[in-house]
Amino acid sequence: MTKMDLSINKIVRNLVTNDVFLATSLKRGYINLSAVTRDLKPRIEANIGEKINSEAIISALKRNRDLSRKFDSVVLEALSQTSLQMITAITKYVVPSAMSARILRESVERNGSDPVYISTGSEYTTILMEDRKIDSFPDSMHHNVIDRKAGLAVIVLKSPVSIMDAPGFLMSIYSKLAFSGINIEETTNSYTDSIIIVKEGDSGDAFDSILELISYAKESVLK
Repeated sequence: MTKMDLSINKIVRNLVTNDVFLATSLKRGYINLSAVTRDLKPRIEANIGEKINSEAIISALKRNRDLSRKFDSVVLEALSQTSLQMITAITKYVVPSAMSARILRESVERNGSDPVYISTGSEYTTILMEDRKIDSFPDSMHHNVIDRKAGLAVIVLKSPVSIMDAPGFLMSIYSKLAFSGINIEETTNSYTDSIIIVKEGDSGDAFDSILELISYAKESVLK
């Protein structure tokens, strides 16, 4: 095996190891190697820095076909029990964390309006709101905006407690979205809820992509 083949094999091995959907499908012979190669080739070429032969990738996929991960069954079981929710027409606001408590207090006092999602850091807080509720939020929020982005959607995955002991659970979702060509704008989690933010134009494809992964997990668990 040449140095180039070794490099390709290492990259493919890492890709397979970090993608439960790809690893399980490859192991069980569910996927078309040529189709997977077309998806992987640009990423591998970008990593290596030169054009490569598709046959080298197919060979690497075959070599790693039996690559199994200890926690595959745990991840699939958790995915099979996961449900989805999606909220569209979302706008993201970033405000100073020092102002966030006041903004939220004034919002609830004035209108009883709660944001869809809040993520607080040491300096900045991200607030996601439904567009239909924007006018009900206090002026103090609009006057202290550091960044604003409209046209977003929030996808919430509600999973069983077992995800706490399922390494690779979130990676399987992120990888599925990446293979579908969907960019994640932001992501976070709260206990067993995983929150993924995407552009509203990608929301339908993102939802369907994750739902496909969940359906695949349910079928795999039943076998």
